[in-house]
Amino acid sequence: MNNNRFLYILLFLLGNLNGAIALDVGVAYVVYATPDRPYLEVNLEIAANSITFRTADSVHLQAAVEVLILVRSGEAVTNYEKYLLSSPLVTAPSDLLDVKRFFVAPGEYTLEIDLQDAYDPNNKRTLSYPLSVTPIKEPYLTTPLLLRSYRRDSTDNPFVKHGIFLEPLPFAVYEQRATRLAFFAEVYHGEQLGPNGYAVRYYIEQDMGDGNTTLVATAAQRKKPSRIDAILAAIDISQLKSGSYTLTVELRTEYNQLVAQQKVAFQRSNPLLDIDLSKAEINEEELNKYFVADLSEENLRYSLRAISALTWADDAEALKNLLAGSDLYGMRLYLLRHFAQKNPNNPEAAYLEYMRVAGAVDRQFHSGFRYGFETDRGRTFLRFGRPDDIIRVDDDPAAPPYEIWVYFNFPKTHQRNVKFLFYNPSLAGEDFILLHSNARGEINNPRWEVVLYSRNAINQIEGSNYHDATHMQRNFNRNARRFFEDF
Repeated sequence: MNNNRFLYILLFLLGNLNGAIALDVGVAYVVYATPDRPYLEVNLEIAANSITFRTADSVHLQAAVEVLILVRSGEAVTNYEKYLLSSPLVTAPSDLLDVKRFFVAPGEYTLEIDLQDAYDPNNKRTLSYPLSVTPIKEPYLTTPLLLRSYRRDSTDNPFVKHGIFLEPLPFAVYEQRATRLAFFAEVYHGEQLGPNGYAVRYYIEQDMGDGNTTLVATAAQRKKPSRIDAILAAIDISQLKSGSYTLTVELRTEYNQLVAQQKVAFQRSNPLLDIDLSKAEINEEELNKYFVADLSEENLRYSLRAISALTWADDAEALKNLLAGSDLYGMRLYLLRHFAQKNPNNPEAAYLEYMRVAGAVDRQFHSGFRYGFETDRGRTFLRFGRPDDIIRVDDDPAAPPYEIWVYFNFPKTHQRNVKFLFYNPSLAGEDFILLHSNARGEINNPRWEVVLYSRNAINQIEGSNYHDATHMQRNFNRNARRFFEDF
């Protein structure tokens, strides 16, 4: 049996046997309307770590929960559904997600949801919510449904609306990797708001405590007059720190008069934005939650050497000292900090993308003496990207092989026509050395042409003082300066 799968099974069985885990359920319910009558939509999500997964065969696991949804008016049950919610066959436990819809007449109700683990009679949960259904004859905005994701879909899947697959987020928690908050809502009788249409404004506020809030994001959409319209929107939350937030959606006339407003609360978890990565320590238990914990020492050292091209001054010295020692925790922490600063929502994605490029650079510029990304050309590529043009010269009889890299627009310094000249004075392999560049902050050698043609520099310099000379005499084969300055 696969060791990881065995560990999953053991943890889930032990959790349920000890009674330490109760059903963890997220619920999101919204009242929508067809052209004839309103209906209630109930979205459920049951956390995988709170239910019992049993072996279904030699490879798969499966869980099931008995669900009873009741719509009560006082003591009377006006609508209900009882069913068994089973997970698909999986190789590792995953959350259960479901949606049910009920036609409900206008009135005041109680929504009651009873759940019980099919494989553990002691693992159960009952949830109750107030439910108000109003006649929809005037402009109306539904409660926004928070989404984990959405995509186009033409199937009859129950999560599809208006040709879009809407994956709900019943727990209303956006985890670290989430970079966008998406939501869905519907507007009814928008044609009553005027012939020129109306506006939908939506914004996010952070709960600062004591009833105070701070506006952190806002956006809007213009809508044409219609009886029924859908709102599907997304807001960037990549820079939201951990905390409590509220999404507010407003329906406004063309004159900015507020017609309707709906709010929904959500939580944001973004631990790497909550700390100063340049200073704070991350304990080993927390560090083990990230990709760096899975890297072998060999891969760890290779990765650190790959990012050395991007380090400067004190940071470069700290990295050098780490690589000279054996502090694996320090190495993992350094690597995590580096990529968390690039992408705090998903540092692993930033790491994988960078290492994909670094691996290609290593292969292309490998010199036999060091990794390709540690050569001057490799470092330049990783720091500034692929050049727009490369001039390679191998047949100049008075100079060793050399390359001139050209960047038409250089965002690092906002210069145009930036050039780097690399040469191979040892003629050994592909270990080219940076001799000169016109980029600000890079090696700038006024005597680069004399150095490049040093085999006959004494006799061919311009002027009579070799030590002060910066130019070589022109001849038919000596083209380096023309390439560097004219192209």
